[in-house]
Amino acid sequence: MEKSGFFNSSGGDRLYDAADFAGYFSKLITSGIFYTAASNLQVTPGSGMSLSVAAGSAWIKGYAYENTDALQLNLSTADGVKPRIDRVVLRLSAAERSVYLAVLTGTPSDNPAAPALTRTNDTYELGLAEILIPKGAVSVVAQNITDTRLNQALCGLVNSLVSAVYE
Repeated sequence: MEKSGFFNSSGGDRLYDAADFAGYFSKLITSGIFYTAASNLQVTPGSGMSLSVAAGSAWIKGYAYENTDALQLNLSTADGVKPRIDRVVLRLSAAERSVYLAVLTGTPSDNPAAPALTRTNDTYELGLAEILIPKGAVSVVAQNITDTRLNQALCGLVNSLVSAVYE
């Protein structure tokens, strides 16, 4: 099937939806965070078992995200016997037609690992941070937060426009 666009409609012959525009922009702008400030979507300790995610913006698969104020995310209660690693993600959900912050709760283990990112056609996640939750913890400390925003495999920075074309 051939497709072209974007042209003005004449009598309703041109109908475009968000997926058409996202597909177009995803070819020109890579997924990641915009690095307008070092604190863009940075995860820091909140009070007790909560985190604060700083204001910032990102781009995922052609869809925009902006958080204009610090946002609080709550973590599950720590296990009393084993540590775990949680992951803070920015999630694109096609089914929910939304991009939002979420916490992936890890599994308590003697050798904990962060939960895997979901990257399917319906759900795509960028990993912003990993949080070590020691056994019996009642609060989060900065030393237990690993910033993964600049890790290209997990999140990375937005790169715009075509730097090279290979076919």
